[in-house]
Amino acid sequence: MMLTLKTLRAAITSLLRTKYPKSQYKVHFDNVAKTEDVPFFYIELTPRAKPYDGIISERSIEVDIAYVAAEDAQGNVKRADLYNKEEELYALFFPVFYVADRAITISEAETRIVDEVMHFIFTLEFADAFTDEELHAVNAELMQELTLNISKED
Repeated sequence: MMLTLKTLRAAITSLLRTKYPKSQYKVHFDNVAKTEDVPFFYIELTPRAKPYDGIISERSIEVDIAYVAAEDAQGNVKRADLYNKEEELYALFFPVFYVADRAITISEAETRIVDEVMHFIFTLEFADAFTDEELHAVNAELMQELTLNISKED
């Protein structure tokens, strides 16, 4: 079974919900303004694929989980809160991330703080193969010949 981005988004959201309740933290995959209800997580997925044949491909998906923290009365974000979230995310996702029928080992992560937003970035690398049904849909018989008659009427 091909691992879809929809399945991956659901697995990431579900895992985040085990630690961060929906009532306190929102999870977004679409663009949001920084003024949105905080704190929240914004997740970007960047997929890449390297096909080997018509059935199997090597895939990698970069996952960037941005954490936007609440500001204090002076409009500042506590860096300690950002560092704590980085450690909590590391504990949630490492060393193995489970999604659908997969257990994907994550070898490394990177953390960046840009404009008081913490980015927790890692890459999922795995092989994917089409099921018979998916392969049939891809290899469906294509039209061989098209005849088109155009006439001009006065």
